[in-house]
Amino acid sequence: MTSLSPLKLPWPLKAFFSFFPLHTYPPIPTRALVAPADSGSVILWIHPPLNPSSTLLSSEIECLKWQAYLALRGLSNILVRWDVAVDGGTEGRLPNLYIPSDTEGGKLLAAHMIPGWVDEKLPGDPIEGFKDEKAKNESNAWISLLEGTIHAALVSTRFAF
Repeated sequence: MTSLSPLKLPWPLKAFFSFFPLHTYPPIPTRALVAPADSGSVILWIHPPLNPSSTLLSSEIECLKWQAYLALRGLSNILVRWDVAVDGGTEGRLPNLYIPSDTEGGKLLAAHMIPGWVDEKLPGDPIEGFKDEKAKNESNAWISLLEGTIHAALVSTRFAF
């Protein structure tokens, strides 16, 4: 049985590759990401605003949508932070909502889990504060339009505040 010899690189290629050492860092544990300065507050992590000195509104459409959702549902005292890189968020995306907890240090929710948390936080009326079922249905129609056609147009034109 013959053994295969390792592939030998020509010296120019070997010299070139020596300038780019490969090092793989271990994954960052989620607990390290959810240790905010004020652990008693709910925090929405977003993409940074274009001008942080004048606005807290995200420069990214998806984050801005969730900021508006939380505000329109009437939730206040939610801090906004943008010191987490996109790949540091859950599922590799922002926004993420940090919910403090006494037992395990808190939870980090992906964007699609935010409505469930809001519904738990604000139990009650099944029509979510609309004056009637017709108004709620009209709102849902607008949301479908915004999530589809208008959202795609904003993203394709790189619309930002």
